[in-house]
Amino acid sequence: MAAKKGLYVDFHKIDLSHVKALIKENKINATLTENLLAYWERRLADTKDTIYSRYIEYYLFFESIKALFFATFVFDMKTGATRHSYGIFPTLASVIYTSVKDTNTKETGSLDFSHNGIEFTLHYVHSGYLEDQYAIAALSLRGSAIDENLKRMLYVFERYYAPMSFSRDERKSFLFSETEKEVKKITEKTLQEKKPVTFAYLYFESLTKYVVQSGENFARELLGELCEDVHRILKNIDHSFVLSTREILIVSLNCEKEIMEKRFARKVFHAKELLLAFQIKFHTVNEPIENLYSLWTDITGDIAYKRKIG
Repeated sequence: MAAKKGLYVDFHKIDLSHVKALIKENKINATLTENLLAYWERRLADTKDTIYSRYIEYYLFFESIKALFFATFVFDMKTGATRHSYGIFPTLASVIYTSVKDTNTKETGSLDFSHNGIEFTLHYVHSGYLEDQYAIAALSLRGSAIDENLKRMLYVFERYYAPMSFSRDERKSFLFSETEKEVKKITEKTLQEKKPVTFAYLYFESLTKYVVQSGENFARELLGELCEDVHRILKNIDHSFVLSTREILIVSLNCEKEIMEKRFARKVFHAKELLLAFQIKFHTVNEPIENLYSLWTDITGDIAYKRKIG
């Protein structure tokens, strides 16, 4: 059998040699280490934990282990809410949020941070799209080289938290912006002619468990077969966009909502001989689209954020 390839080859076998080396060199407090290991073990032992059901939780959790982050938070900078939290210092959320809220939203940076007599470095990176702003903040031992880990966490956040937050880094593709540009282009003529355009937003079950069981390549092939299965019921003038591993957006020209509802009625989707659960939302527009973002709640019904599919 060919060796599995992926960011995390085996879900249950994480290389902790970096932690052991720090302990051996007396560079890390023994109590800190015990607390951190206990936290990791507790989360791994709970099969109902979100790391087993959500891609973003799965990757951010293991990236925090790999980087030896003692606390990691994803903050909604508009509301101050903590969207995701990992590590042994959950009570530091408000203090860390206060530390990063006034930093430059276009920069990645770090701050000295002391807690219980131990010197840490608080690393942060900002992300967002339009009025939605977020920050990833991670606490590591002072002097730790974690730049690459933080970049990967940012990539995972922006890729799987789609489509509400995307990088302002011009070196990366603006997924939502590119999607919006393409949607405007393909719908402009139809809407100018006063013909309807209907969006079908499909939200599938998490593929994380398949990554756990069979590796990332299997999950990638599964997603490919899923797209092919979806395309079988589309017309030639329909367009589809894969927004994330769980989200597919279909744009149907000169088509009413009722027609799409009938087309998808009692439809099931298969991939890799698996029957995949999904939810679907339909929305019809009759006026030229000026801002796709402003329509997004109507198009998606915020299904992804209600987490109705585990």
